[in-house]
Amino acid sequence: MREKGNRGEALAVQFLEKKLYKIVHRNWHCRWGEIDIIADDSGMLVFVEVKSAGSKKFGNPIERVDIRKQRRIIKTAMQYILENYTEEVPLRFDVIAIDMSDSTICHIPDAFAVEEEMQ
Repeated sequence: MREKGNRGEALAVQFLEKKLYKIVHRNWHCRWGEIDIIADDSGMLVFVEVKSAGSKKFGNPIERVDIRKQRRIIKTAMQYILENYTEEVPLRFDVIAIDMSDSTICHIPDAFAVEEEMQ
């Protein structure tokens, strides 16, 4: 399972680098969770959740980034910012879904946002 995830993340990194994103961290984790990829997109800090699937038999991998998963990613991202930045930084949350059967990549920039009550 982790091997498929690693391959998916490597494909996602290649995809982002071709779009001129600068990869800042991979698999950054703290007690709240893990961020698959943290990248810089022209000054915008981007937290990327990568979902890989061998097929669409169990549905679109993007659907696995439910509200609970989003909240965990946001909480982890806030911890990252707290540890690494002293000033406010523009940020967004992207999701990349990869169909490993044909290496199709679906990138959703700004897939979800920080809820007001979490700020």
